Amino acid sequence: MRFLLPIGGYIPEHFAGVLTGPGHATAYGDMPRAIKDGALWAADNQAFTNGFDPDRFFPWLDMMLPYRDRCLFVVCPDAVGDYVATRQLWEQWSPHFTGWPLAFVGQDGETDIPQGAQALFLGGKRVKPAKLEWKRSQHAADLVQLALQRGLHVHIGRVNWGTGYRHFQVMPGSEAFTCDGTRMRKNGREKTLRAWSGYQAQGVLLQW
Repeated sequence: MRFLLPIGGYIPEHFAGVLTGPGHATAYGDMPRAIKDGALWAADNQAFTNGFDPDRFFPWLDMMLPYRDRCLFVVCPDAVGDYVATRQLWEQWSPHFTGWPLAFVGQDGETDIPQGAQALFLGGKRVKPAKLEWKRSQHAADLVQLALQRGLHVHIGRVNWGTGYRHFQVMPGSEAFTCDGTRMRKNGREKTLRAWSGYQAQGVLLQW
């Protein structure tokens, strides 16, 4: 499982690429340098942080068309922790993403993946302690396995620390997963990159 990084400059080769969105260019002036240099990337709808803004998102996505061949997925609008509302948002917005590899967000309680999805983004609301989060449950693991059976890409959201990383790393098929995290906001770029590099370098000791 490799990280998609929320940065726009140089991406070390052992990371998967860039997780970006319409606010990225404002926060990181060198975006999309890494993508122009050939990095793989995925597009976040930013519902978790700022709320989905179609008037901003779709013009930005049009700007990214020259790099679509390296796009792993675009995250369809979702409602954090609410699988019913997320399903409704999928029905509303998925027809607007024609031509893009669209990711469905699995939220707390979800048991299936709609037809047309090309990736599963495992989301869910934040709970403390983290081990009680839905996304670490057997139900979420079953959803991941369903995605793999259908040949979908799997991405795990908010993987910041070693315990979370190792939980998903031991899942069958995890060598092809991507993940992301927000740890850089508090710990800084270099310190976070060193930690995440270490997680990725560790071998899998056990599997589900």
